[in-house]
Amino acid sequence: MSQTADGAQEAIARNPSWYHTIDFPGGVSTPGHVDWRRHAAVLLPIDLRGARALDVGTFDGFWAFELEKRGADVVAIDLDQVGDADWPPVHRERLRADVAARGTELGLGFRLASEQLGSSVRRVPCNVLELAPETVGGQVDFAFLGALLIHVRDPVRALENIRNTLKPGGTLLMVEGVSLRETLLHPRTPLARFDTMRDPFNWWLPNLRALHHYLWVAGFEDSRRLKLVRPPAKPEMRCWYCAIEARAPAG
Repeated sequence: MSQTADGAQEAIARNPSWYHTIDFPGGVSTPGHVDWRRHAAVLLPIDLRGARALDVGTFDGFWAFELEKRGADVVAIDLDQVGDADWPPVHRERLRADVAARGTELGLGFRLASEQLGSSVRRVPCNVLELAPETVGGQVDFAFLGALLIHVRDPVRALENIRNTLKPGGTLLMVEGVSLRETLLHPRTPLARFDTMRDPFNWWLPNLRALHHYLWVAGFEDSRRLKLVRPPAKPEMRCWYCAIEARAPAG
């Protein structure tokens, strides 16, 4: 094994809980819970040179690094402490204990991956429910939101903050969990299942119509479905996601 691969393996071993699968130099990849690599190649714009981009809820930074590869100047936000997550109150203490037992440390995977990739992405500690343009150094041209709204008590407020952080006419790409059952049974009715009884980490699991209505109520325009995807993941994390693109009003 090369010295590059040795260093990558050492970095991987330092983080006991990788969420994303990320390719490191030397042909080594992190053992992520979810593997978005194949889908990122299809969903993200090919060329983002000259654009400022924002990755919301970056975790290990997979999407932020992918945006950077395409030429964007990228800033990424996430919480600094796991206990600051917007968890349902009835589950909060148990979830904190579970996360502590797994050794999850927010920001650790991002730092290790950034070092291995030689990345210039700037990570800013910030809750999406408190996001504002000044938090990330001004408005951005492109925002990515991945698998976060199901964990937020007020998903519309989160989207509204992202819309305010986009430049007029800026683009949001979101890849969010969706209930295929409710989408098929109620294709014209916006519905979100109250999901915290099934999964203690989650609040809502919307159907496709509800995702579009989230965006409309938050002030976005021209939302369009790109693709339904089910990325490789650990069994307990497998679900369907819908990729949707929308735009902030032009003015």
